[in-house]
Amino acid sequence: MSKKIRLFLTGLITAGAITVLGLQISVQGKAATFVNVRDAGMSERTDNNKALQHIINKHDTDQTTIYVPKGSYYFSKGVIKLHSNLTFEFAKGASFRIHHGQFLSFSYPSPRKGYDGGVKNVTWKNASFIGSDVAGQSSFVQSMNHAQNITFEDCYFYNAENPEGHYFDIDGSRYIRIENTTFFGFNSSKARPYKEAIQVDYSNPVAMSYKIDGDKYDNLPSYDIHVINNRFMPIRNSDGIRYYAPNPIGEHTIYNSGKAGIIHDIYFSGNEVVDPQPLSNADYGTVNFDAISNLWITNNRFYNYSSEGPVNYIRLNNPLKDYTMNNITISNNEFLNVEPTGQFILFDTRTKHHTSFKGVRVMENVVIPLKNKAPFIQGSFNIPDTSNIKDNTVLDALSR
Repeated sequence: MSKKIRLFLTGLITAGAITVLGLQISVQGKAATFVNVRDAGMSERTDNNKALQHIINKHDTDQTTIYVPKGSYYFSKGVIKLHSNLTFEFAKGASFRIHHGQFLSFSYPSPRKGYDGGVKNVTWKNASFIGSDVAGQSSFVQSMNHAQNITFEDCYFYNAENPEGHYFDIDGSRYIRIENTTFFGFNSSKARPYKEAIQVDYSNPVAMSYKIDGDKYDNLPSYDIHVINNRFMPIRNSDGIRYYAPNPIGEHTIYNSGKAGIIHDIYFSGNEVVDPQPLSNADYGTVNFDAISNLWITNNRFYNYSSEGPVNYIRLNNPLKDYTMNNITISNNEFLNVEPTGQFILFDTRTKHHTSFKGVRVMENVVIPLKNKAPFIQGSFNIPDTSNIKDNTVLDALSR
């Protein structure tokens, strides 16, 4: 092919169409956008709320990568509203920070009801969110309503959980993945020590840490949530534990008796939880769900080195008289030095009818206690089928 012909064809392709043997072929290309936040107006040690919101608003028609170079970028109280098709990439040493008791929500709005009513296709890579307890506890939250296809990879959250809230509100959302991420510290309020880092909840304004004007709610449950290979750690000082590790995952409320659906397909696997808060209320658990099906708690490491044990470590409660919690798997977990004052795993219900739970598998877990007093598994009722509650091992700590 001559050089002139090649240049002619290249020009046609660039224009978006080419005719070959009488057939017109359209070449459709959708450009991706790359934005360096420093080039676009953000700077270190200043209030970056308006600058980041401007960047997000400006690039709302195609896939956009927002790159955060090394540095500390401060924010103040308020909200950053996200839209679909965003990727945040943080360089090594880059962080978003907040201080002086302020609270900032990264919000995923939903102007319509239904799972497709909100934001989709957002990824955070290597992001760091760092708070402070000077002049009050400062915090960030990722607040999702009807969000889908949201991913957090290799991220870092340090001392930035709201004392009465969460790091994540996952409300009426689906296809959410949080992996290889570390959460340090929960400076909880005395009134709500049970609040979890990752709240898996329903589309309801009560569940939202930050409410967006115009958002629509419909009580839809979250589902297909993957929390994989993360670490939940305490913050220590020379005297020991300064702040306990965050309670990792769960929920505590059902709306309208679950008529719009029940939370399901939740995967909590390969995580490490060290020295969480010793919750003393029997209606709480370090991992707690009220009404759920298709739950996998597998291959996790639950360690206590410096904290007392809770009443329940895992509490699964069915408060609904006409609903059966189905397909619950708790397997291949290791509990080290965890000394519950009640039991390691509690199946709880207020209705006590025989179909509260079915399809329960609690298998091949290992418990290494110091005192070996608490029962491993208990029910507030007679669990009807215990055939798959087996092969769980309690070892003497000295023989390990």
